[in-house]
Amino acid sequence: MSTPGHRGPRPPLANAGRGRAGPFGALLAAAVRDPAAARGLALAYGSLDVLARAKIVEAVVADARAEGISASAALAPLLAVEEDAEVARSIADAISAEGGIGLASTVGARALVAGDELRGGVLLVRPLHGTFVEVLGLAWRRDDGVTHSLFDPLVDDSAASAHVSRLPADLRFEEMPMSYAIDLLAPVLWAHRRVSGALPPGVERFADLFSIASPLE
Repeated sequence: MSTPGHRGPRPPLANAGRGRAGPFGALLAAAVRDPAAARGLALAYGSLDVLARAKIVEAVVADARAEGISASAALAPLLAVEEDAEVARSIADAISAEGGIGLASTVGARALVAGDELRGGVLLVRPLHGTFVEVLGLAWRRDDGVTHSLFDPLVDDSAASAHVSRLPADLRFEEMPMSYAIDLLAPVLWAHRRVSGALPPGVERFADLFSIASPLE
């Protein structure tokens, strides 16, 4: 980490210019409204080493202010991929200092459901911030457990329902209350974990909805 009060060289990701005319500032502005840009920024950020990521956090705060956009919304995708506790804490502190402006969600949680406990599928859509959501999709057969799973950590709500195309084509999904989807899916997940010893990929992000602990007893 750089010492307090001293800023080291900006990492390559942030070196393309700053302020309203800078490409990095333009990237931040795009990341606030476009999930693809936000995901691209997060992937590029995640490929850097710890010191470079710490500098990126500083650059995001400074350039977001120069662009007149919410630093909180630009930082949120970075926090989702940050594994270093100290850098994650600095991101959380920066978001808190901004008052979380731009993180209010404008969409609600919803669920698409097909079939039943014997043969079915569920697509859960949960709000993150703005119109950004995370999506979990699962399909199952009682004798085989969960046969298909997908997780998208960052997508616009308008595109979330299209993820059903990645689940079995013979399932017919319709929008149902989230509580109904959870009641249907919970016993499926319990049964799958008893047999396989683990939850399907992506479920851990939604496990709080099912009261399913991550470790297997």
